[in-house]
Amino acid sequence: MNDKKITVSAIAKQAGVSPATVSRVFNQRELVSPEKIELVENALKALGYDAPLPGPAPAKEQPVIICSMPNGNNYFYNEIIQGIQTSVNAHGSHLLLNQSPIDHGTIQDFLNLLNRVKAAGVILLNQVSEDLLLRIGQATPLVQCCEYQPDLSLPYVSIDDCKSSQKAAEYIISCGRNKIAILNGPLSFKYARDRERGFLNAIENANLTIPRSWIVSLPEINYDIAYSAVCQLLSRDPKPNAFFAVSDTLAAAVLRAAKRFHYRIPEDIIVVGFDNTEISSICTPTITTVSQPRFQMGFTSCEMLFKKIEHPNEELLSLLLETELIIRESTNSAPSPSRTDINTDINERQ
Repeated sequence: MNDKKITVSAIAKQAGVSPATVSRVFNQRELVSPEKIELVENALKALGYDAPLPGPAPAKEQPVIICSMPNGNNYFYNEIIQGIQTSVNAHGSHLLLNQSPIDHGTIQDFLNLLNRVKAAGVILLNQVSEDLLLRIGQATPLVQCCEYQPDLSLPYVSIDDCKSSQKAAEYIISCGRNKIAILNGPLSFKYARDRERGFLNAIENANLTIPRSWIVSLPEINYDIAYSAVCQLLSRDPKPNAFFAVSDTLAAAVLRAAKRFHYRIPEDIIVVGFDNTEISSICTPTITTVSQPRFQMGFTSCEMLFKKIEHPNEELLSLLLETELIIRESTNSAPSPSRTDINTDINERQ
C-alpha cells in the first residue's frame, strides 16, 4: 500500500457512494447492502488499500431468562407468562419456557440446561423441594412465583391462598348454603394445601359439618376428572348445595355436571371458582371467582429477578399480592354487593 493517506471522501468518490455509506462499511457493516460493500471494497483496492476490512461488530449478547412451569395446559399460567414476557422484553432479554417437572430425577438435566443456555436467572412456577431449590439458587439467581417454600431465604411473589380461600368459603356460607363441597388440586402443591385449610377454617368457624367425601383432592386440574367427581357427588345422598372449586376449570365442570342432573345454578347449587381465568366469564352462567393479579405476579417476579441479577448481594423482599372476589351469575341470587374485596393485604417478608 502506498503511504498517501486515503480519505473517506476519496473512497466515496471512487465507489460512487456517499461518505456516510463508506463510514458505515467500516463501523456498522451489517447496516450496508452487499452490493455497496463490494463497491467500497473495489474502490479501496483501486486506491491501493489492501488491508482487510473489519467484519461486522458482534451482536450484543442478550441474557436468557428461564421460566419453569408444570405444564402449558392450565389457563391459569397464561397471564403470568404474559407478565414475565413484558418484563423480559423491557430488559432486552430472551424468555425460555421449560415445562418439565423438577424433582430428584430431573434436577441434573435442569442444571445442565441452565449451563447450556447460560441462563441469567430462573423464575420457578413449579413446586420444588427445599433441597433442590437451594441447588438451583446456587447455580443462578431465582425467584419463586405462585408456589414457594416460605422457610427459605429465596424471594417469591404469590398470594395468601389460605386467607383467600377462607373468605371465598365464608361468602358461600353468607349466601345461606350449608352443604358445601370443595374440589381441590393435588395436595403435593402448597396452594392446594393452603386453600383446603382456608376452606375448612370457614366450615369450622360456622359450626358446619360436611362428609369427608365432599373434600375432593384431584390428581390434577383437569375438567374431565372434575366432571366425573362431581357426578359421583350428585348421584348420591346427601348432595351438596354449593361447590368451592380451587380452579375455574373445575368450577366449569360443576356447571356441566349440575346440568346433567337437572339442577339449576344458582337456585339449586351455587358455584365459586378461583383464578378469574377467561373460562369464568365465558361459561353460562358466568362463574363467581377469586381473582388473582396474575399478570402483576409474573411481571413483578421477573422485575425482582433482574434486580437480583444486577445486585446479587442485595436481599429482596418477598410479596403476597391482593386477591378479589368477583361476583357473577353462579351465585348472584344471594344478597351481596357486586364486588367483594378479599382482605389479603400485601405482606412483605425479609
